Amino acid sequence: MGNLNEVRVQAEATIIEIREETPTVKSFLFDLGETPFKYLPGQWVDFYIETKSGLQIGGFSITSSPTVEGTIELAVKRLPYGIPAQYLHDTARVGDSFHIDGGSGKFYYEESKGGPLLLIAGGIGITPIISIARYVAAKKLDIKMDILYSASTPSEFAFKTSIEEIVASSHNFDCRFTTTQHSEEPWHGYNGRINAELLQQYTTRNEDPLIYLCGPQPMITDIEKTLLDLGIEEKRINAERWW
Repeated sequence: MGNLNEVRVQAEATIIEIREETPTVKSFLFDLGETPFKYLPGQWVDFYIETKSGLQIGGFSITSSPTVEGTIELAVKRLPYGIPAQYLHDTARVGDSFHIDGGSGKFYYEESKGGPLLLIAGGIGITPIISIARYVAAKKLDIKMDILYSASTPSEFAFKTSIEEIVASSHNFDCRFTTTQHSEEPWHGYNGRINAELLQQYTTRNEDPLIYLCGPQPMITDIEKTLLDLGIEEKRINAERWW
């Protein structure tokens, strides 16, 4: 599978399920028909939408595991900009078909890379991270895997139940959810940003972790610097910035 990141497969994808993950995030499950669509966990696809103003292209991370064949799942956050995301939230329905191609990107995990893994996500940056976590769980890889997930409020944790189920499936897995903003929503978990203290704790739990980091650019920049200050080798840090 080592060269899959260089291969882009085209497919017609038909929506078979739409779920509201958070007040601002929806996930879309697509049937790919007979197309043998190959990708690596953590990669993304180009998504083509025909609109009244012409062809629009959006890039969305894959949230499913490549161990699941015949379907692909994407999660999309509603934003004040970006026609493809707005279209999927407001107009797309079960049965609609779209052209996609991928998988794309150098942010991916392969079994040959081993572990342990430390997966860090901020907000909608969970999308490629959940793909990696699902892959590790589905393959029953004998590696340690920790997930740190930061969101603004409790209701903005996408795939929280899925993550908890993954963690419950193996004593090798652990996760921590933390919120960054005050909210009136009930919450008995952790509060605050993913800081040096938390990173120190999770980078020393398992020796020499391979780190995957995805989220808003300021968060990624801060965490990368902190990890380097903690003595983590740059080659162990894989970052995907969301502009």
